[in-house]
Amino acid sequence: MKKLTGNGLWESSRMMLFEHRDAILAKQEQKHKQEHPFLDEQQVEWIAEKLSLAYHNKGAVQLQVFGEYGDYNVTGMVDRIDSFKQRICIQGSWIPLCDILEAADTELPS
Repeated sequence: MKKLTGNGLWESSRMMLFEHRDAILAKQEQKHKQEHPFLDEQQVEWIAEKLSLAYHNKGAVQLQVFGEYGDYNVTGMVDRIDSFKQRICIQGSWIPLCDILEAADTELPS
């Protein structure tokens, strides 16, 4: 009978179902998600101009890219621009234009 007093009932069974664990982890991930920022028209034009210049001059560019769980930086040369699908290819990976937050000229290390 001592086991059932206080919080003894719950302390004695520490088993958790996989569904409960997955639900807890998914809820924690949702806490860390960030909203996509809004860029005004002038910022979008400035980013497009930087990307176009980098592509035509075969120069390197550093991008700050939006990510759901945190922004990240990409540095490299613009390989291709796909205006139909609104994306660019830098070092083999495609990045949607709407996810680019900032663009700056840079030099690649030798």
